[in-house]
Amino acid sequence: MPVVNIFKTRIKSVFPNKQIEEILGKLPFVGLDIEGVDKSKIRVEYNPNRPDFSSDTGIFRTLKGLLNNTVGLPSFRYSSDKSYQITIDPKVKQIRPILLFFVAKNTNINNFILNQLISMQEDLHNGIARGRKKAAIGIHDLNQIEFPLIYNTKSQQESFIPLDQTKPFRLKEILSDLEAGKKYSNLLKNFNLYPTIADRNNQILSFPPIINSSKTKINDNTSNLVIEITGTNLETCKSILAIIAYYLYDEGYEIFSGIVHDDKSAFSSLKLLKDNTISVDPNMINSYLGLDLSIKKLIQILNRCRIDASIINNKKIKCLVPPYRNDIISFIDIVEEVAIGYGIDNIKSTIPSFLITSGVKNHYFKKMDEIKETLTGLGFLEMMNFTMLDRTISSIFNFEDKEVLEKIKVKESKSKEHEFLRTNILSSLVNNLSYNVHEDYPQKVFEIGKTFSFKNKIVEQWNLGVLIASNNSNYTEAKSIAESIFKINFGKNLITRRNDNNNLFLKGRCADIIYKSKTIGFIGEVTPGLITKFNLHVPLSAFEFNLSPVLKVEC
Repeated sequence: MPVVNIFKTRIKSVFPNKQIEEILGKLPFVGLDIEGVDKSKIRVEYNPNRPDFSSDTGIFRTLKGLLNNTVGLPSFRYSSDKSYQITIDPKVKQIRPILLFFVAKNTNINNFILNQLISMQEDLHNGIARGRKKAAIGIHDLNQIEFPLIYNTKSQQESFIPLDQTKPFRLKEILSDLEAGKKYSNLLKNFNLYPTIADRNNQILSFPPIINSSKTKINDNTSNLVIEITGTNLETCKSILAIIAYYLYDEGYEIFSGIVHDDKSAFSSLKLLKDNTISVDPNMINSYLGLDLSIKKLIQILNRCRIDASIINNKKIKCLVPPYRNDIISFIDIVEEVAIGYGIDNIKSTIPSFLITSGVKNHYFKKMDEIKETLTGLGFLEMMNFTMLDRTISSIFNFEDKEVLEKIKVKESKSKEHEFLRTNILSSLVNNLSYNVHEDYPQKVFEIGKTFSFKNKIVEQWNLGVLIASNNSNYTEAKSIAESIFKINFGKNLITRRNDNNNLFLKGRCADIIYKSKTIGFIGEVTPGLITKFNLHVPLSAFEFNLSPVLKVEC
């Protein structure tokens, strides 16, 4: 999950009459997970469906409402200046058809705001922009730009000096030689011409969605900004436009809407931002939440959530939602907002009026519970992980079969951290240990969960993974644990067969787990190379096997 640092000095500045502890107490109830607190700052994780939380300012905006400091729709004003214009060449519409932009001016230079803006840019790229596929953000120093600009196409041989470089690179060389080019070149792989933004002198200022020019790089002396968003999805571009524009406005910048000319018309970028209108039946809200709130009270609560609310003729509540809240799209989202505004901790639990039962587990899951009890009794701690990984971890554990990576990649993933289906549980367990290097050893963990493989189609199965981290961890210890599982839970003897071809494990210290003459898993001592990749400093031994064939025999 993306993380934002909230500095305590900023909290005291925004909420001078509130205690830090009161603010901390509110954070979990708006969907923020407190990752850590130290003397100067609070580290919080936010859900990717709230991209407006990519800055502390966005979080403060929400807290101001919940704490009754400022309620209703957030203030946002902008001006127009006809000198800020960009023309779109029709040819570029075949590649990345959308461009929106605005100008932000501030007489006071604030490096904290600029640094947070760059951090927001990265989080938005990894989140709703889907790795720059749907949208890409360019941040430029206004004082280095001569308007009007043109958004057009250039040949692969055109050149400019990219960000953080000292010499010109041809567009083709940027894609093949620079880190940013290699990372995002797939977004332009089917095109012979590339999109660029050039100034009135035809100097390239941006090569979207890859990299900006060094000419317009922001620095410690930058006070005036140009924010441009190019992309393939208009709604995503508008959401990002709103998030960044509201952020800079709240931080005291004067906002000017950019004028975009295409082959059909001209329009003001910020005029595209409209409050979303949703009507909801108050009885529906009360029914979902088990409350009995009056319409007046519901309107007050929605105002605290920074939503404008009023009664319409059919006694429904008309809600105006600010344009940066792209997560609110239907009445059920309004219900959730009321729950947050009312206070989830204030909703009392009640016993349902209808008869309910706990249900009955099938034999398959009963057996899994027995395995968990066995491992817990042996001193292991159960882990529960997502079944999706980021590219780095997935690549480490699938480097022998790079083709499978694209086959298990999730289309349009909302988070870079959850982009690939995992092919084994060991990857998740090793990653767990990498976040707990400060804890005492030995660390003994396990997980029963789903893994995925590709055999003409995606195939899922239930695996048991066990990992031991200690100075004395070895193959013998892992095998003794696996033998206990097979004997206690399946009434079977563990059968293994030496395997020196598994590159995750030391040669001579690795074996396949065999069941009914078929390989169902592996066991061994993890290689030092893999251990150091995760910043671990103790030996690891592990085993993992597919539970399905074993449990089916028992069913």
